Amino acid sequence: MKLFKSTIILIVLCSIIVAGTDGTIRGQVKDTEGSPLPGVQIFVPELAMGAIADQNGNYIILNLPVGTYDIKVMMIGYQTQTMKDVNVIMDQTMWLNFTLAIAAIEGDEVEVYGEKPLVEKGQTSRKITIDSETIESLPIRDLNEVYALQSGVVRVQSRIHGIPDYEEKGLEEVHVRGGRSGEIAYMMDGMYLRNPIFNVIGTGTRLNLMALRQLDWQPGGFNAEYGDAMSAVSNLHTRSGGKKFQYGLRYETSGVGASMGSSYDELRGYDDISIGLGGPIWGFNKLSYWISGEYTNNSSARVFEFDEKIYQLLPELLSDGSNYQEYLNILDDNKENLVQPWDNEAGFRGFGFRKTWDVFGKLTFKPTNKIRLNASYWQVANHQKVFNPAFIFWDDGQTELFEDTYRYYLEYNQSVTSRTFFTVRTTRFIQDKFLGVRWQDSDDDGRPDWFEWRHSAGPYENTSDPYNPDMVTIPSAKEMAVLGASCPEEALYYEIARSFSGISPLA
Repeated sequence: MKLFKSTIILIVLCSIIVAGTDGTIRGQVKDTEGSPLPGVQIFVPELAMGAIADQNGNYIILNLPVGTYDIKVMMIGYQTQTMKDVNVIMDQTMWLNFTLAIAAIEGDEVEVYGEKPLVEKGQTSRKITIDSETIESLPIRDLNEVYALQSGVVRVQSRIHGIPDYEEKGLEEVHVRGGRSGEIAYMMDGMYLRNPIFNVIGTGTRLNLMALRQLDWQPGGFNAEYGDAMSAVSNLHTRSGGKKFQYGLRYETSGVGASMGSSYDELRGYDDISIGLGGPIWGFNKLSYWISGEYTNNSSARVFEFDEKIYQLLPELLSDGSNYQEYLNILDDNKENLVQPWDNEAGFRGFGFRKTWDVFGKLTFKPTNKIRLNASYWQVANHQKVFNPAFIFWDDGQTELFEDTYRYYLEYNQSVTSRTFFTVRTTRFIQDKFLGVRWQDSDDDGRPDWFEWRHSAGPYENTSDPYNPDMVTIPSAKEMAVLGASCPEEALYYEIARSFSGISPLA
C-alpha cells in the first residue's frame, strides 16, 4: 500500500513539472433573463467532444488539442448557438459564456464569432501565444525571427567573424533581456529540448515553420511549474494531420535578383525551399499524418564560377546511379583523382557557406474519442563553413562543421472521465557533431575524416577515430578470417589492440 501511494505521488509530481500541450474550454450557459440553464449540451463537432452543463449552468471541456474549432450549444426549446473560430491555446483555459434565447421557430440557429479576451483569467505571468496563421502572415524565414520580433529578445550569431546570413540558425542564438542562451527553457510538445553535456540546447536546432502549430512564449515571471529556466520559457506545439488534406509550398532564391543585375544577389547564392503536407491516411480514418521539411543553401560558390573543378565519377564503374553501394565503390576506386577530391560543387567557397535541411514527421492515431496516440520524428542536418580571412586563399585548410540533430517523441493521452485525463510522454534527443578540415585523411585510407564520421555504419563501421590515439582500425569479421589464415601474428596484434582500446571482440 505504501508503495502504491508513493507511486501515485511520484506520478503527480512528475506531471507538475511538465508543460501541458492541450487546452481547456469552460464557462456558463444562461437564458436571456440571466438564469442558469442546466442540461445544455456544449459540443465540438470536429473533435466529437463535449460536455453537459451542471445545475448551475457551468461546464468544462478538458484535453482539447490545440487548434481553431466551432463550439455548438444546444438545448430543446432554445435557439442553437454556434461560436465559430474559437482558438484553443496550449496549457491555457478559454472562458466562453453563452446566452440562449427561447426558440421562436424550430430549427432556428444563431452564429457568433469567438474573440480573444483582452485579459486571460488565471494567467499570472506575461504570456504570448502565436499560432501558425499569424506566423504565415509575417515576413520571416525561420523560427528565430519569430523570437526576434518579441520585446527584449536579441539574436547573437554563432560566429563572431562570420558573414551575416551564413551562420547556422539554431535556437542557441536567442537571448532574452541580456541573459545567456542556456537560460531559456525550450520545450517541444511539452518535453524539454536540452543537451545534458553542455546544459544548453545546442546549435543545429532549426525547426521549419510549417511544422509549427502554435508557439507559447513567456519572457520572465513564469509560474513555478517550469524549472531550469531564468530568462524565458518557450513551448512549441507541432502540427498534426487533420480530417482534411492540407499542403503548403514556399521557395525563395536570390537567382531572380541576380538575373536582373543585382550584385548582392549574384554573390549571395541563396536558395530556400519549404514543403509540408498532411491529412488522413486513405483507408484508415482514425490515422492521420503531417510531414514537412526545409532545405537552405547559402553558398558563395558562385563568386568564382570559373572554378568548375568537381569530383569526376567514372561512368564505367557506375552500373546503377541510384545504387548507394555502387557510389561508395566509386569513391574507393577513384581515390587518386587529380581534381579536388570528392568536391561535388563547382566554385570557390572560401567566403563561407551553409547548407541546412530539417524534416519533421508526425503520426496521430485516435482509436476512440477518449484515446490519442502521437509519434513524431525530427531531424536536422547542418553543414557549414564560416568565413575566416586567414584562409581566404587556402580554402582547403579551413575547418568545416558537420552537425546532426535527432529527436524521437511518443505520447499517449487518455480521458478517464469528463473531468479527468492523463498523458504519458517519452522523448529522445540526440546531437552529433564533427568539426575539422574536410579533406584531411588522418588514417591514410583514402577516405576523408568527415566522410568516415558521416558514414560510420555499413562498410565503414570499423573505421578508427582519427582524434583518439587509443582507437585502432579494426578489420571486419571477413577480413579477420582472411588475415588469420594468411598471417596469424598480425591477427594476434589486432586482438591485443582491441583489448587495449576497450573494444569488445567481434562476434
